[in-house]
Amino acid sequence: MRTLFLALFLCLSLTSCKYTEAPSAGLAKEMCSCLFISGQTESYCRQVTKESHILAKFEADFNRKEVWARGANFRAMARLDEDSRFGCSIQIVERDPEVNRRHNER
Repeated sequence: MRTLFLALFLCLSLTSCKYTEAPSAGLAKEMCSCLFISGQTESYCRQVTKESHILAKFEADFNRKEVWARGANFRAMARLDEDSRFGCSIQIVERDPEVNRRHNER
């Protein structure tokens, strides 16, 4: 039983790397929904998503109705759908070029 648990733990630890984009993607979608669907203020949305701010930072573009978030070496963008009934969806998740640029400058 102990061996099975250890094998499962090891497997999950090694494969969890693919979820590193979650902080930025989650924050982008949460902030987009809070700002553009709920119509809340930016200060209110910062308060209700403060757990995500530990791992990621965001910028909102109110004209384009999109939110970019950066964290854990990734950046993500969520945008309000043309038909607001469908809410916000994540459009882009990619490695953060700023992090790669700074890393290459060293």
